[in-house]
Amino acid sequence: MRIAAVLAAFAFALPAAAQDENGALKAYDRAVRNMNESAGYHLESKIGFEMGGAPMEGGSVEGVIVNPGFGHFKVTIAGNTIELFKEKDAVAIHNPQSGKWEAQSTNQTLDFFVKIFNLGELLEQLQGDAQKAEFGETEEIGKRECRTVEFGVAQATLKTLMEGKAQAGLGVTPENTTMTVKAWLDKKEKLPRQIRIVIDVELRGLPGAPDGEEWEDWEEEDGGKKKEEGEGKKEEDEEDEIPPMKVAITVTAQIRNYGEDLKVNVPPAARKVLDAQKTTETEPGEEKEE
Repeated sequence: MRIAAVLAAFAFALPAAAQDENGALKAYDRAVRNMNESAGYHLESKIGFEMGGAPMEGGSVEGVIVNPGFGHFKVTIAGNTIELFKEKDAVAIHNPQSGKWEAQSTNQTLDFFVKIFNLGELLEQLQGDAQKAEFGETEEIGKRECRTVEFGVAQATLKTLMEGKAQAGLGVTPENTTMTVKAWLDKKEKLPRQIRIVIDVELRGLPGAPDGEEWEDWEEEDGGKKKEEGEGKKEEDEEDEIPPMKVAITVTAQIRNYGEDLKVNVPPAARKVLDAQKTTETEPGEEKEE
């Protein structure tokens, strides 16, 4: 699935440290640290997707995050809702077909959504190599007055983001990708209330096609079959008539109810799946033995 492949291309792992001339990143960093030092919060995320300017069905993530590293979520993809628990890197997913709890699947789209569950870690990392960080206008989220901070992610950071990922067949590179971030920071409580991440990609190759094959090498009206060698080929001096395919992914996360209603009951079958994925890491609040 092309959409799943493009979504899965983005596994957020960005470096930290950036110049901050006007204090915007300092305010952002303080709010994110306050968020991660809280007992927990409730998350509601919407993911919008466009390909070639046409809106495609995205998805949503709703749930509760208990610091550090625990979460209970309901993920909706293509109209289907999946329940899952996440504890550090361990995931227990409820399979609606079998009714059983399973370890994290190889579903690429779901893998993309799972990255959002590490929201606190993600927001700490996003400020790395920030470009043009600045304060925006004051806006309200609900009844809360928020100061906005906006910044772009540097190409060097995008390169780090994509290292080790399966990009070759997708046509996604740091050169054809941009990422921007907007954060709404509660002026009174110094906490993030909403985050928006926009990822724009210009695809010149056909996602999933071998390297070097362009959009015009494929005959869409003929069932997506590849043209025979020489068939429909352009002259070398002929201009490219097919524009790049533009892909846009927008993640909008609202963070609510800090410290409220954080008790989560984990079914025994789900707990068993989570525990089976543990290595040598200790439980939250436990100390490692020397």
